[in-house]
Amino acid sequence: MGSDALLVGTRTANYMVEDQLPSLVALPGTPSQLASLLALAGELGAAVAPWGGGTQMGIGYPLRRVDAVISLERLNTVLTHTPADHEVTVQAGCTVAALNATLATQGQFVALDGPMGAHATVGGRLATGTVGLRRGRYGNVRDLITNLVIARSDGVLMHTGGEVARNMLYHTLGYDLNKLYVGSLGTLGVIIQATLRTAPISEAEATVVASFEDVSIIWELLEDLEAAELFPAALTVCGPGVLAADRGLTAEGADQLQPAAHPLLLVRLASDQQTLRRQALTVYSFIMKYSERRPLLLSRAAGLPVWAALNELPATADLLPTEAVIKVGVLPSELAKVIELAHTIGAEHDLRLAWMGDAATGQVWLRVMGARDAAGAEDRTAFAASLMGLQSALARIWRNATVLGCAPELRAHLPIWGADPEGVDLLRALKGRFDPLEVLNPGRFGGPA
Repeated sequence: MGSDALLVGTRTANYMVEDQLPSLVALPGTPSQLASLLALAGELGAAVAPWGGGTQMGIGYPLRRVDAVISLERLNTVLTHTPADHEVTVQAGCTVAALNATLATQGQFVALDGPMGAHATVGGRLATGTVGLRRGRYGNVRDLITNLVIARSDGVLMHTGGEVARNMLYHTLGYDLNKLYVGSLGTLGVIIQATLRTAPISEAEATVVASFEDVSIIWELLEDLEAAELFPAALTVCGPGVLAADRGLTAEGADQLQPAAHPLLLVRLASDQQTLRRQALTVYSFIMKYSERRPLLLSRAAGLPVWAALNELPATADLLPTEAVIKVGVLPSELAKVIELAHTIGAEHDLRLAWMGDAATGQVWLRVMGARDAAGAEDRTAFAASLMGLQSALARIWRNATVLGCAPELRAHLPIWGADPEGVDLLRALKGRFDPLEVLNPGRFGGPA
């Protein structure tokens, strides 16, 4: 590989995983090099953590050990793009921003939304199964994949698509491998390359932003919007303070909407010019029916920073010791109940909440923070108990209440996956078949080895 592709000593500091400093960081430049590294790790009994952009390394339970990190930053090429087939093949170390910049030259994009898009990689988005705010229009991450190239922990390179792979899939495992690797957090294999479905960049785009005195008004308005069948690119509700003049909105817009004091409704419209005007007028008329405060209509360019700021709410890269992010999957009609319960329990435990909901698909993200002056060991202990109480209350009703990120010492004792959905049990069971030597991210899903 060459000495420049192997980092040791203090040079590994930028690749620390949950306060564990790896002895070695390898930067393979080809898929075969990466596969050989995994085979060698298995022979030596070394535990390996795959590394994309390092933006979501804290998802799941703390790793039992980290001997080496394998970074995919040199596997970052857009290999092929066939606009007519709406398909692109890209190496997993390519950032989402770089991929979409390349696709934009041909009027297309891939909807891999989420936090830190300039640093997050395609492989990282797939491995974590990150859900974006445009899922209702463009589908889940799993829906975008036609083929993956995987490096197994025994050093074998494997394609998940194609006729041969499909025959193996249905006659042996019985599982769709493309879907299985998405959300597996790098525990079953390392995603090296992906072939993804692209979508056309719309002729026109606009964002309508409206603020309301009370969030209950928004829930009523959403029923009208659903009946209108607008099919927006995104339909999002967020709490006070999530957006402000320094978080996407211009100073003028922030003054008009008072987003620090009021909840907001954001409707992202994408279509041809004529349809866009009609949809914008429909949304505007519905909003004015419920509020005297006029909404903002942002152009595509003005709206992009707003959506970028919203995507940052679930970011987990630099959480404070008394800070956590919880994601709850519910029906869209139950968003109000999640927010109400979270506020009730948060008030009881002196927790501060920033929240955002995808009203099209039902996802809710809660950024949970302790008291503003919390810093000591007692504060961290109290925060851990309060966080567990909040998550438990949510999981009792909706089960799918996942802690996306918090301090490592908290994660070790939390039921990270809420009520342990069946998908986690499946991944735990398959871990022994796909990675019997426990080379890849040992302990990430918790439970039995």
